[in-house]
Amino acid sequence: MSENKSYNGVKAFHTAFGHLVGKKPTAIPVDVAVKRAVWTAEELVEFLHASVAGNETEFKETVGTLMAGIDEAVKKQIAVGPIPKDHVVVAQGDALTDISYFNYGSFVVAGIDPQPLFDIVQGANMAKLGADGKPIIRESDGKVMKPEGWVAPEPLLEAEIQRQIDTDSNE
Repeated sequence: MSENKSYNGVKAFHTAFGHLVGKKPTAIPVDVAVKRAVWTAEELVEFLHASVAGNETEFKETVGTLMAGIDEAVKKQIAVGPIPKDHVVVAQGDALTDISYFNYGSFVVAGIDPQPLFDIVQGANMAKLGADGKPIIRESDGKVMKPEGWVAPEPLLEAEIQRQIDTDSNE
């Protein structure tokens, strides 16, 4: 088991909900990598929307800047050239580590201790399991459904952020 509490929590979520769980370092297939990158991009867009307090004009400008940055990153990667098949998992691991590092850096910039927030989101996600401990799946499209009484994590996240502001516990 990893020493990383967040990793172990997400692994438990993947296991409980029947998502992919690698047993050893293996390259992520392209179709899965694209889906995960899109989901990550959705969260980046949400982050930018929050950063401009929902101001539509500023939001469109910041997303435009993000898109220009992605275009430059694409050019940079094209210049890198092909990656040997036996090196793909290493290159993916490097990129994912950099993403985590930058993400944690954003928590540092914001002065937020991320572990309590992660624990709240993990609890909310695991609470999507039914009373029998299995996910509730809508048959028509396979979507994971929230059980009766499920509580969104935002109020708890807000309370935790306020607690951190009030206690200056992050020094």
